[in-house]
Amino acid sequence: MKSNRIFIAWLRWPLYLRIAIIICFLLLFFGQLIVLLEPKQYHTIFDGIWWALITVSTVGYGDFVPQTMPGQVAGMALIFIGASFVTAYFATLAAAVFSKQHHYVEGKVAFKGKGHLIIVGWNEKTNKLLQSFQTIDPAMPIVLIDDSLKEGPLLENVHFIKGHGTEDVTLRKANITGADAIMITADQHENEVTADMQSVLTLLAAKGLNPSLYCLIEILTDRYVKNAERAGANQVIHTSD
Repeated sequence: MKSNRIFIAWLRWPLYLRIAIIICFLLLFFGQLIVLLEPKQYHTIFDGIWWALITVSTVGYGDFVPQTMPGQVAGMALIFIGASFVTAYFATLAAAVFSKQHHYVEGKVAFKGKGHLIIVGWNEKTNKLLQSFQTIDPAMPIVLIDDSLKEGPLLENVHFIKGHGTEDVTLRKANITGADAIMITADQHENEVTADMQSVLTLLAAKGLNPSLYCLIEILTDRYVKNAERAGANQVIHTSD
């Protein structure tokens, strides 16, 4: 049972990490083996590990070369076994990097920074707003929350989070507790009343997670201005402004 738990825990490790550990084990094993097989050619363990590393990477400097048949057989075995793991390691590492980058573009990666501005909702006004912020302060970290976009806009210092601003899980991905301010824009895909209701709900969710957060909210109808102020809005912006 204990061995099964260890094996399951091992399988839960990232694939590239498991392959890296196997490669390190092979380098140590064959490095020690070649010293035992050819002590005159390889004087220290470091010489053996160096030879194993150069061999498994197929670089082949030629500074250490097995002179006996047992040493050459060990070198052949290392090439057949180790080269495949090295190739798999770099392939897995490249795939992991590509997958991570793809998750960033799709808005699946949580934001870890602090002191940032959160903008909820993507539309043409938001696009111009982001460009204005980048002109004023290019280094300002901005997190954009939107559910309509399939991929985030390619703007510098803009971290995209896909999701609804009314949901706690989405706001936590945007690190709402570490943000300085949030700007809630009206949903252009809904009618005015529904858009204002969603904006107020987003405001309530944001204030619930971070009561000290400075909140700006865009309201389309006058009837929801008071509701926004009651919900804790620091500034209400009419859509005409």
